[in-house]
Amino acid sequence: MKAMVLGTGAVGSVTAEVLAKSGEYDKVVLADVNLERARRTEKKISSDAVTVVKVDAADDAALAAAIKGVDIVLNAVIPRFNAAIMETCLKARVSYGDMAWDIATDRTRPGEIIKEVPATNFLKYDDAYRKAGITGMIGLGCDPGLSNLFARMAADRMDRVKEILVRDGDNGTVAGHHFAPLWSPETLIEEVLMPATVYTDGAFRKLPPFSGREMFEFPDPVGSLPIYNVDHEEQETLPTYIGKVLGKGCDYCDFKIALGGEYVEVINVLGKLGLASTKKVDVKGVKVSPRDVVSAVLPDPATLADRAKGACAIGTITKGVKDGKEVGYYIWTELDHEQCHKKYGYSATAYSVGVPFAIAAVLFAQGKVKQKGVFPPEMLDPEPFVKMLPKYGMNCVEKKL
Repeated sequence: MKAMVLGTGAVGSVTAEVLAKSGEYDKVVLADVNLERARRTEKKISSDAVTVVKVDAADDAALAAAIKGVDIVLNAVIPRFNAAIMETCLKARVSYGDMAWDIATDRTRPGEIIKEVPATNFLKYDDAYRKAGITGMIGLGCDPGLSNLFARMAADRMDRVKEILVRDGDNGTVAGHHFAPLWSPETLIEEVLMPATVYTDGAFRKLPPFSGREMFEFPDPVGSLPIYNVDHEEQETLPTYIGKVLGKGCDYCDFKIALGGEYVEVINVLGKLGLASTKKVDVKGVKVSPRDVVSAVLPDPATLADRAKGACAIGTITKGVKDGKEVGYYIWTELDHEQCHKKYGYSATAYSVGVPFAIAAVLFAQGKVKQKGVFPPEMLDPEPFVKMLPKYGMNCVEKKL
């Protein structure tokens, strides 16, 4: 089979390397608008299965030409291009996968009920993909991705689900930098400054940015960290698919991420100064996006792995009822940045997202992902994913609550 990894940044590079060495794909195309970055990934992988092509994800015609003969496109670019890429894949009858979707399309203000979550913009392709006989796997990284699968694992053991809480913790630091995100700075800034989505009282609602602060005890060696409500993908699909499609119910769902004081301060300042905006402004005769400028002056996450220290733990707490008794499970995965770089050459942040994405593509090639249409991670069988994690140095740990 032939796969295209579109975008060879910190995460896309991980996915490409796993696929190239999986034995399931005889060709892995590294597609990026930045040829130097793609060739850097090609050199690291060092496999005859890998080829490089220059593709601008914003150029529909160029992408359509590049994906001819490809079995699946693995979209690792920023989510604002997802809809256009999905359209191109649909027209070419090429299967598709991504790690996140564009949550910035929602303009609901804090306190309001969301009439339609952004996920709907991508799940609407379900019927068309089914008719075309192709697969569209959305949100299959770590969170979203493994976090959704962990919720599904727990829900399968329950008669009824009451709440699903996704918790993302990372105590990582990068030597020589005060503010250096280990994944897309653009995505981080966008997610954190947007009003956060929660599902409660039968509806999707918005909370203010940085709301719901609490201390959460992550598994060692991450430890206790302050967490905040943040807009994310999981709470847009889990209540519907776990609750209604699978018939388990769901009263409440949220996502909270650990943010250090300095991160909160910096991102708040960016927001107040208008530097998080994507609307282009005139700077001495040149039209530029303020957020693009911020991203450009920050270090490339793909170049930070050798200086990252600390660990991450991403997991899901699912509570409900089984045989009339209250039950709960905390299921998570954890990785150490230094150990991950030493063994694989990547930060734990990039590796923990890129590996599950690659596993989805491997299972697709093996015929173990049989579904056609477009669907979120919780609609897949978690067992094959979990069984494959140790092969790539990842784990799945669980604690009964």
